[in-house]
Amino acid sequence: MDESREPAPLRDCVSALFRDAGYEVPELLAYIDNLERENEKLKLENRKLKTDAVRRSPSAQGMNSRLKDALRE
Repeated sequence: MDESREPAPLRDCVSALFRDAGYEVPELLAYIDNLERENEKLKLENRKLKTDAVRRSPSAQGMNSRLKDALRE
């Protein structure tokens, strides 16, 4: 699915499909809303975890022992 599409026009498309088919499935719209909320929650959690990982990783961890010894002196 194209990620540039907004949720409201997609919901309108689904409603138009329901009208064309002659019946509705309200559970589907509720499921889509739930997926949108979960997606936003996961995006926020992902952003938080990335920033935490950047803050946590010390730059000294990548240095070899000779460089660490030289910096200590």
